Amino acid sequence: MVMMIVIFIWGLSEATWFFIIPDVILSLYAIRKKKFKYVIYANLTAAAGAPAGGIIIFIWSSSNAGQTEAFMLSIPAVHEYMIEHVHRTMRDSTFTALITGPLFGVPYKLFAAAAHEYTGLVMFLIFTIPARLLRFLTVSIIAYALSHYVFKTLSMQMKVIIWSIVWIIVYVIYFSIHSPF
Repeated sequence: MVMMIVIFIWGLSEATWFFIIPDVILSLYAIRKKKFKYVIYANLTAAAGAPAGGIIIFIWSSSNAGQTEAFMLSIPAVHEYMIEHVHRTMRDSTFTALITGPLFGVPYKLFAAAAHEYTGLVMFLIFTIPARLLRFLTVSIIAYALSHYVFKTLSMQMKVIIWSIVWIIVYVIYFSIHSPF
């Protein structure tokens, strides 16, 4: 139960101010759990936390877009060019942007902040919740399969070491592309 609360808070936090994606904790949870149904529950929990944060940012930006954007730009690895990209893609095809945008390294929170200019809150949620859940599940399924089938003979300690190395590499690459400062 405590882990589900942490996962929910992580999903909400990453949608508002935190810069480490929920996939990190979800993949760790997936390698440690024996029963896959608990991995699904964790993904649903993160997928509930993320739109809760998205709602907060959507409403805040609706009432004070400038303040919200300034806040976003204070978050590590969030840059003006990302905000410009969000607006450009949302102008071109709002719903395609909402579905695909966060799959490619552009923070969900930026789409939440811009969405009020292009669509309503309900449509924002209808399009972003499945997209977030799909990515969360994909990462979790891969982690679960690798842990429980491909590397089933490795100790849990070794699996966690491999998991740590993978996420360190992911963030070294991400931060080399999108400097945290």
